[in-house]
Amino acid sequence: MKQFKFFLMAALCSVFVLSSCSDDDSLSGTPPSEIVKAFNEMFPNATNVSWTTIDDYDVARFYDAGTRAEMMQPNCTAWFSRTSNRWSMTDREIPFSSLPAAVRSAFESSVYAQSPWTVDDEANVLERAGSETFYVIEVDKNENGTETDVDLYYTLEGKLVDEVIGAPEDDNHIDFVPEQQPMTPREFIADRYPGARIEDSDWEDGFMEFEIRHEGYEKEVYFNFRNEWVGTWWEEPRFSSLPDNLWSNLWSKGYHDIDDDDIDVLDSRRGIFYAIEAERHDDDWLVIVDQDGNIVKEFPEDWEDGWWSDLWDEWT
Repeated sequence: MKQFKFFLMAALCSVFVLSSCSDDDSLSGTPPSEIVKAFNEMFPNATNVSWTTIDDYDVARFYDAGTRAEMMQPNCTAWFSRTSNRWSMTDREIPFSSLPAAVRSAFESSVYAQSPWTVDDEANVLERAGSETFYVIEVDKNENGTETDVDLYYTLEGKLVDEVIGAPEDDNHIDFVPEQQPMTPREFIADRYPGARIEDSDWEDGFMEFEIRHEGYEKEVYFNFRNEWVGTWWEEPRFSSLPDNLWSNLWSKGYHDIDDDDIDVLDSRRGIFYAIEAERHDDDWLVIVDQDGNIVKEFPEDWEDGWWSDLWDEWT
């Protein structure tokens, strides 16, 4: 069921991110004076500055004398929110050799450091307002005439948090610009799950995962790179907490031998969903039920072979 959990997180995350980030790049004149002032204070040595507008951001491309670049070409990008007039992210190019030792060590022990992969001699540093800094290493390989590009995102400690396959060569990393949310992740958890105790937090499969203890359950709360809550997952062993008509709906569709020891719950902005394994006509099925007890999806025993593509198309 773990694959079910992570795919639902990814599908829901894509809905929230893709709907708000069209990556629409347009030319712009001088941005508001508040943004120009903030930029000049942060980057007093910036030269060759040019501005563009991307979605809800004014974006400055410039040369920073503090880092290496050929022919003084722009090697930094600074993102400022047009809503708050505040800085959101800086994307800097640095030599691969300037990466933190923990990042280099983690990369060099990975498969991407081995042939046929080759690594770019430049890396990127994403400094993000109120959020963790990421280090981006670009690798590629060419096998049988097919080229594959991958961007690897690491934390300062060398934790690999994301692998973006097929990223464009001129990727502007807009998906990693942190949004200014009404609450921090910890504040959100305290508000949505009163009395919850945070036991651990770490990056997991491209999400910031908080392990919490709430109302007797061990729950996992996920946030994306933009600090948006994606969903919360836990196992539900108590039948009394399930919708009253759930069982009758399952039985009416011919399901039996329901696995009551393995029911997963996903709390999300789309509502609460239950994933239940059951049998029908001597075949095993995975059944997705909403918070009202209605069956919304049914997948056969071989659901691991591709059911997620159907759900992905529907939810994105």
